[in-house]
Amino acid sequence: MIDWTKDERTAALMAEAVRHYLATDELSLEHEAKLELIRDEYLADRWNDYRREDTDGFEDWHGQLTVEEVFLAAIDADNAVHIG
Repeated sequence: MIDWTKDERTAALMAEAVRHYLATDELSLEHEAKLELIRDEYLADRWNDYRREDTDGFEDWHGQLTVEEVFLAAIDADNAVHIG
């Protein structure tokens, strides 16, 4: 996995989270927890790469977006589709 936001599980959960947000005006704690697990799994993999002296792995590990950042970007993208 290169980027946790590109994982098919993330895409499916993010779509559900956006639908939930549009219906309730809040991020579901269940969706947030599941997304955090996917992100943590990815970061653990990247950390193991970094520990094996893969200096590029550190950049991949350190530069990952948070769940909140990805969620807000998804909301913005959804709003742009509906406005534009």
